[in-house]
Amino acid sequence: REPFWAGLTSEGRAYNVHFLSDRDGIYAVGYPSPTLFQHLSRVSELVALAAALFVALLIGLTVYAPFAAADHERAGPLRLLLQEIRTSFYRKLFLFFVLAAIGPVLLFAAAFSAYTMARFRAETEAEATGIVTVARRVFEELSAAGRQPDRAPAAMSDDAMVWIRQVIDQDVNLYDGARLVATSQRDLFDSGLLPTRTPAAVYRAIALDRAPSQVATDRIGAFQYLVAAAPVPARGRDAVLSVPLASRQREIEREIDDLNRGVLVGAVVVVLFAAGLGASVAGRVSDPVSRLTRATRLIAAGKLDVRLVADTSDELGRLVEDFNAMAGTLVAQRAELARTQQLKAWAEMARQVAHEIKNPLTPIQLAAEHVRHVHEDARRPLGPVFDQCIDTILRQVRLLRQIASEFSSFGSQAVARPSLVAVADLIETVVGPYRPGLAGRIRIDIEIDADVARSLPAVWVDRTLIARALTNLVENAIQAMPQAGTLSVRAATDGPGVTIRIQDTGLGMDAESVGRAFEPYYSTRTAGSGLGLANARRNIELCGGTIALTSTPGSGTTVTITLATSATRSDEAAGASAPGR
Repeated sequence: REPFWAGLTSEGRAYNVHFLSDRDGIYAVGYPSPTLFQHLSRVSELVALAAALFVALLIGLTVYAPFAAADHERAGPLRLLLQEIRTSFYRKLFLFFVLAAIGPVLLFAAAFSAYTMARFRAETEAEATGIVTVARRVFEELSAAGRQPDRAPAAMSDDAMVWIRQVIDQDVNLYDGARLVATSQRDLFDSGLLPTRTPAAVYRAIALDRAPSQVATDRIGAFQYLVAAAPVPARGRDAVLSVPLASRQREIEREIDDLNRGVLVGAVVVVLFAAGLGASVAGRVSDPVSRLTRATRLIAAGKLDVRLVADTSDELGRLVEDFNAMAGTLVAQRAELARTQQLKAWAEMARQVAHEIKNPLTPIQLAAEHVRHVHEDARRPLGPVFDQCIDTILRQVRLLRQIASEFSSFGSQAVARPSLVAVADLIETVVGPYRPGLAGRIRIDIEIDADVARSLPAVWVDRTLIARALTNLVENAIQAMPQAGTLSVRAATDGPGVTIRIQDTGLGMDAESVGRAFEPYYSTRTAGSGLGLANARRNIELCGGTIALTSTPGSGTTVTITLATSATRSDEAAGASAPGR
């Protein structure tokens, strides 16, 4: 038959056995099947050995590197590892979790192992004392059964020791002083493997110190084992009965080895679990920090549109939200800086254009008026066509003067000189002069009655700048209604300030025009300079106000101005002058 492997069980333990046969017989060789615990203990030993070798390798390389490297300034492996740890938030957290787990686990493992071994040895010694006590009792009963009255005890033979061994399942030796009298393992003594003298520790405790029992350690070569001994008063003063526990010692060592392996398995499992948990927690904690670092570098490179998603609502989540808010603020500040620089460039160009336009306008106007006077003195020899040409020249000169004035106003560095201004009076001053000229074509509604006008608080603005802004807005509204329409002006209290709304029923603007309405030099009219709304916005913002525009094509445009009142300005001034501000 072909050789084969089979699984067998003996005394509750599984074995893998290899069978083969020939004409002379059947042969078998086997080994114990490793259990799950044994597999885990071996893996744990490999992990512990690998960690120890890694640490030893790092220390060895660190010590050897300065002697082997040509460049002594080059850092050793351990120093490089420490630098990597110091420069990585994730590695710091991970190492903290691992070390926080290793320290208590090692202390607990050492304490548990020491406590368990001490308790196990105490139980073993108590068990050994019980065994030798039972052996002495059996020995005394055996001696009493074979003794005759009025006679000395008969000599104890090896057969009696063998019988006692069968009773207690342990070898038994009888000593008288330092001499071996009887034993259940005579062959070992005769072969010289065991000495025939009484163990020194046993003799001292029993024969000299008169201890009721003693558990001591004896040695056969390199093998140590326990010996339990007790005195036998019936056999004499120096009679000692000993029970060597060599087989029990092997069981003890095996159980201690299993205990140490179990502690090692538990320690490795706990450390690996802590390492996994530490890696997970360190990743969750350091990931937002890493993303913030990368996003900060992108922002430093000029990519201000970077935003992060807050995965949590804790401090890290709030840090991400603050970062997004900061990025948004940087975008707004960059846009404002670009707008300021653009306005500065436009203002410089506007001053140059205004200067270049104004210079030739005066001689052109004077020459046209002089030609008109000469033509009138000569009784108009060139007829009405000449008069029309002169009127066109003068009209275009006035238009150019107006454009130059707008350019000059935009290019000037206006300074606001605020004072208390009544809103109703300011609106009437600006809009009133337009009523006679627009009567019958455009209806002007100033929706501020007497009661509302008295309840409106005064605004803290530069009257001249706001009047210019309102004039530009009214002019734009009138020009947006070339045929007929309605111009409405409303004023009301809105929170801490006063709101002025100028609404027309003109042509309106599309979304693109609304978005670019306040850009300098942008105009929806061919004859416009594109500076009216830009000047209005600048003047209003110089006075601390805001302006907004909404429009619907074909329905009209609404401009909303918000100005600060004197009370609001007083509160802001008080807050700015408060301590710590």
